[in-house]
Amino acid sequence: MKGASDTVVIGLGNVVMSDDGLGVHAVARLRESGRLADAVELIEGGTAGLLLLPHLADAPRAIIIDAVRAGARAGTLVRLDADGLARVFERHISPHDVGLRDLLGAARLSGDWPSALVLHGIEPAVTRVGTERARAGLEPG
Repeated sequence: MKGASDTVVIGLGNVVMSDDGLGVHAVARLRESGRLADAVELIEGGTAGLLLLPHLADAPRAIIIDAVRAGARAGTLVRLDADGLARVFERHISPHDVGLRDLLGAARLSGDWPSALVLHGIEPAVTRVGTERARAGLEPG
């Protein structure tokens, strides 16, 4: 429902591709914590790509969580604002770039671009088939 959430948090990733599932796992953990305001909508977006467009249209602020290839050491945190996202898509940053690039492009073209958008990511260690996660040292101790 339009206007129901001030902020949408979308976790992206493929949970059968090791560290690539980190966005989905992060959103699941946030949901389990129960420490978020009612105005925050959590979406386990997986690899849904363009199907996530209505969620971007519904909130003025959006946070996307994903595995991000920034060329840094595995486990490094990466933060990109809307301007940074436009620049980095000139190279591949996510194991599933096409879906994220298409989603953000459609949001911009349709006028459904949130007024505030940020991508939080972590440099993955492994993105091959497997359900092990946190190879980049992301599991709590």
